[in-house]
Amino acid sequence: MGLGAIVYCDCYEKGRVRVPPPQPELVYVDATGRRSLRWEVPGADQHRLYDWMKAACDHGPMGELVSHRLGNVALIGVLRERLSRRPDAFPVILTKVVYDGTHCGDHLDLDQIGSLAAEIESLRTIHCEEESIEKLLRQLERQMFELVDAAKRVGKPIAF
Repeated sequence: MGLGAIVYCDCYEKGRVRVPPPQPELVYVDATGRRSLRWEVPGADQHRLYDWMKAACDHGPMGELVSHRLGNVALIGVLRERLSRRPDAFPVILTKVVYDGTHCGDHLDLDQIGSLAAEIESLRTIHCEEESIEKLLRQLERQMFELVDAAKRVGKPIAF
């Protein structure tokens, strides 16, 4: 078990899919920014819709623009402990990202992403003499930067 974070592409919303979906009325973009399907609608051709999802764009069947595995439960715990020493500098990271090593189904909206961008700058100032933790901090910094950059670029949330 672990924690992952994703920014979904905007190919569907921008009309950049290879072909339109076979049943466009069954395709929607959910709160996390992911293109989703209304499977429960009578007459939904699940096979054709899933085949469309797989081939819709270059970002795979789920449309993952940027995806990172942030760490397993133990690694997220180490990061949380280290950043908790400066809770004032990392309110979004501590309460919305590393608060749990396995949360899923939630997301950071664009306002929170703006705050997260400032926290990444603070993260750059946190260092640890223990090489393994320093490496984890730098990896989190890089991953969060890439996620924030992608989210801002496409105007979508960061999903967990």
